[in-house]
Amino acid sequence: MSISGKMKKIAVVLALAVAAYNTVAHPAYLNLYALDARSIPALRTDCTICHTKDGKASDTNFLSDFGKAFKSNKFRISNDMRNRFTDLFIPAEEPVSGVSADTIRFETAQVAVKVTVTNAHGQFVTGLDRQAFQVLEDGREQELLKLIGDDSPLAVALVIDTSGSALAADLDRWRKVTIDMAEALRSQDTLAIYTFADGQVELKRDYSSDMSDLKKLFESITAGGNSPLYDAVLRAASDLRSRPEPRRALVLLTDGSDSGSKATLRDTEQQTFLAGVSVYPIDLINTSKSSRGSVERQAAATTLERIATETGGRYLTTPGGFSITGTRGKLKKVLADLIGELHAQYTVVYEPENGRRSGRWRTIQIRMEQSDLSARTRLGYRENAQ
Repeated sequence: MSISGKMKKIAVVLALAVAAYNTVAHPAYLNLYALDARSIPALRTDCTICHTKDGKASDTNFLSDFGKAFKSNKFRISNDMRNRFTDLFIPAEEPVSGVSADTIRFETAQVAVKVTVTNAHGQFVTGLDRQAFQVLEDGREQELLKLIGDDSPLAVALVIDTSGSALAADLDRWRKVTIDMAEALRSQDTLAIYTFADGQVELKRDYSSDMSDLKKLFESITAGGNSPLYDAVLRAASDLRSRPEPRRALVLLTDGSDSGSKATLRDTEQQTFLAGVSVYPIDLINTSKSSRGSVERQAAATTLERIATETGGRYLTTPGGFSITGTRGKLKKVLADLIGELHAQYTVVYEPENGRRSGRWRTIQIRMEQSDLSARTRLGYRENAQ
């Protein structure tokens, strides 16, 4: 069928659906509720959320309060409706499930991105209200629906490269990094550890606030095999998406080389967006003196920088890299600064006003009311194509 033919068919279906709503139950509009990410799963097939089951459209009390609001809003579900009808929708601060990892449905989707704000001296700035932020998507200002900036718990996914490209000496670095990071976390924070090698991604340690098992954990980890980097980021981001902690981050310990992944860089971009996660690669290898002459190593470093930039994170290293001995104090400070940044982050929530769904890349920009403040967030996201 041609595109024009499909459009005509869709128009006919919509016209019939509108007519049907005026007389009997309306499954097409019930589907809009069922597809809403925040709809209550148990109510997704219950037509009485909109109207009486056996009544007539001409009856005075045919429509429920939600049905009336739905109709007056031109049969669209707005954020105000979700917040008003709390018996029909999951609260915005609670995680939701049932939305495809590779699909963003713009009839209902909100965009939530992490924002790091710094002053002219590079210090993190907290305590700002929503008036301090201006959100732009594709250059157009968006209504800021919610700003989360309280001192809420943090969930960290630490993803470690244990493939053949990681040397045995690197594992000792990873162990030290993990322990130092755990010491910088707060008591209410949780940490999970993933490893990837030989085509496999493993959850070595589930999310927990208890850090007493970290030293022993590394005794069972060995290096070898290929390096499914993108698969590992995808898995960790997907798990983070279901976490209850409002603050979430993915810390990546790797040299940046990918081999054997089923996922692509675009897949990781999409999943980190859906999970509201920024990625922070810690490069302990690529900038060392022994790696500067390697084209492959420097290309891998470029990949890590791209992942960090696109997701609103930071590519972490120091001039000359981190050596095995003599620089643990320097690295420890980098980690402390990273955890401090994660605790100072804001979450900005808005609903895109642009309804186009052609698979385009949408840019995100955050402007600050105060000219001496700077904001860092992800570069954007790819919309759902329909």
